[in-house]
Amino acid sequence: MWNVRLPRLDVLPDERADRIERAALKLLEEVGCRFAYPPALRLFRQAGAELEGDVVRLDRGLVARSLELAPPTFRVRGRDPARSVEIGGEHVAIAPTGGAPFVLDPERGRRPPTAEDHRTFVRLTQAVPQFHLNEAGIVEPDDLPVTTRHLDMDYDVLRWSDKPFFPVGASAESSRDSVEMAAIAFGGREAIAREPVLLGIVNPISPLQYDERMAGSLMSYAQAGQPVVLMPFVFTGGTAPLGLAGALAQTTAEVLAGITLVQLVRPGTPCVYGSSISELDLRDGRPRFATAGHGLAMLASGQIARRLGLPFRGGGGFTASPVPDARAMQESLMALWPALLSGANVILHAAGWLEGSLVTSIEKLAQDVAALEVFERLLEADLPVDEESLALDALREVGPGGNFLGAAHTLRNLRRSSPVGGVGWRPWQDLLDAYEDPGIDSTVDDALRDYLARRKREARRAG
Repeated sequence: MWNVRLPRLDVLPDERADRIERAALKLLEEVGCRFAYPPALRLFRQAGAELEGDVVRLDRGLVARSLELAPPTFRVRGRDPARSVEIGGEHVAIAPTGGAPFVLDPERGRRPPTAEDHRTFVRLTQAVPQFHLNEAGIVEPDDLPVTTRHLDMDYDVLRWSDKPFFPVGASAESSRDSVEMAAIAFGGREAIAREPVLLGIVNPISPLQYDERMAGSLMSYAQAGQPVVLMPFVFTGGTAPLGLAGALAQTTAEVLAGITLVQLVRPGTPCVYGSSISELDLRDGRPRFATAGHGLAMLASGQIARRLGLPFRGGGGFTASPVPDARAMQESLMALWPALLSGANVILHAAGWLEGSLVTSIEKLAQDVAALEVFERLLEADLPVDEESLALDALREVGPGGNFLGAAHTLRNLRRSSPVGGVGWRPWQDLLDAYEDPGIDSTVDDALRDYLARRKREARRAG
């Protein structure tokens, strides 16, 4: 993970940030948030929330008490303890893109992904040091049954990587499977409750709604003590108001509603405030990325997360381009800059994203890794100022009009110097060649495979 020394960029005066937060609380009190999941409604009712059907209205006192229970920082353990990451504070953990239904193959073009594609991306993520978190579901394998493919994808990250990870977790059932498999790999439910090993992503169905799948997934993670990333992904003029302030208020309300439910399930469970506010081109309905509005919303979201005392999840290298061309890199860099300056502690979709999330490209991922190497050096802001780095002796030696190619200082520091921007772009094959199998205990591997086989049999019997 990176330790960012650069100051975070606040774009909202306190008075405007206050108004957005007050508007979010007013939305929860007056409009409410729909939770289409009876177990969640029971918890809200027991907590004294006002219910009208499946719409829950939350008073600000209950929300405030829930926020107090969510820790500002927490640790997520890797299968290799040296890979563990701290979430919050100055720390930033990076992950590649995920969830794409297509892959852009350098040889075969745009096509549905396979299970082997998924394993390739998992191995690539393991091999690249700029990725601190792996991900089940980097692509959606089209050659695996929809009802059970989450098992294979979670197995891939547990077997071929030893980094903390994002599971698939698109429903209560699949999230329970993710937790059970993690427990097998990490020594049991009690062990992972003491020290979390995964980050569960939950996406509200904007505006102001958690469906059965997302509410169930949230509760499954929370019951096991695994951190929950509340991640609204909204488009102004479509799934959020056209004004950025309204979109920020809605996003904050959706996150706070989710955090309240998490804390009702298991008090003290870590939560992450997530935000991705993009714009629609209202002439044709297409999403627009890397706009000034997107950047401002990302910076403001990070500021609100800090005010609430929560870690922040931002992202990523977004682009609408269908190929890894100059436009793709320009848009991705313009989207990544505000994410990095916002104080994000987790950045997902940092590499490999194309065509508005429809495509994962291995070539684009390699290009983005080169950019991440530059960002890593820049954000750590490590600019030493000592006698050696000031190099006054070299300046005296060379004098006016000379050059430093043969100076004693240059020769003395040549071997330990490195390009300021990292090692530069490398073909994706070179990145993948760096992969080393982390291995796994054969007993653990057998237990994971047995669990997969049993759950697949149960799925077949259930039809």
